[in-house]
Amino acid sequence: MFEIDLAKFKKYDKPGPRYTSYPTAPQFNENFKAEQFLDEIIKTNYGENLPDLSLYVHLPYCDTLCYFCGCNMIITRNRGRVGDYVGYIKKEMDLMRSYLLTDRKVTQLHWGGGTPTHLNPDEIADLASFTNISFNIKEESENSCEIDPRGLTKEHLSALRSNGFNRISMGVQDFNEKVQKYVNRIQPEDMTRQTVQWVRELGFKSINLDLIYGLPFQSVYSFAETVEKIIDISPDRIAVFNYAHVPWMKKHMALIHKEDLPAPEVKLDILKTTIEQL
Repeated sequence: MFEIDLAKFKKYDKPGPRYTSYPTAPQFNENFKAEQFLDEIIKTNYGENLPDLSLYVHLPYCDTLCYFCGCNMIITRNRGRVGDYVGYIKKEMDLMRSYLLTDRKVTQLHWGGGTPTHLNPDEIADLASFTNISFNIKEESENSCEIDPRGLTKEHLSALRSNGFNRISMGVQDFNEKVQKYVNRIQPEDMTRQTVQWVRELGFKSINLDLIYGLPFQSVYSFAETVEKIIDISPDRIAVFNYAHVPWMKKHMALIHKEDLPAPEVKLDILKTTIEQL
């Protein structure tokens, strides 16, 4: 039985970083200029043991708006805009490459968003191929991509796999239909299962599924149902996030009414039950 110290949780119930990245958000500020950034990159070229590299490519575009989203994203169906952005990403890669020694090895590559699979299969293959040519990516490198099964085809996944990607991460959030409608993300269970099947068939070595607790109309029972279905799907990894309601930072979150969110005590019970289920 997993126990939660409610008094301690209430004591430390204060805003803070969620530790989903490093350094955490409070460490970033406007005083860190491009010149300093480039100086720090150049410094990493010196020393007896050169550190390996990790590359992150941000692809911000999405077809539709998920009301809970806290990411840096842009809603568009303008394909020309996407193509222009990919061109600028390539220029950025050329620039970064010019500051790094050619024998520096890449051991991690991640595409995040937004929705990287907003790119069509040809665009995925083009950008992935350019990355592989531009950098010294190790054969055993962990190459991961976030995907959205809505609008996804097996050809999208095939383009990723044939260009070295071996890990997939997919948002599910909640299978409850009422919750999905409220947050404007309709993703039936069958769609998720089909996508996982494609990922397995194409030989990706790992798949992660994301869940979010604290969304409107969630209850301990309803979220436990989703978790049971996720366990049955049997991904390699499950990430469970707490929804951060920050409409003063993300204006679209005002579409989620605070009174429809589960109470803090309910959220703790959801987390406790989820941990016990897993």
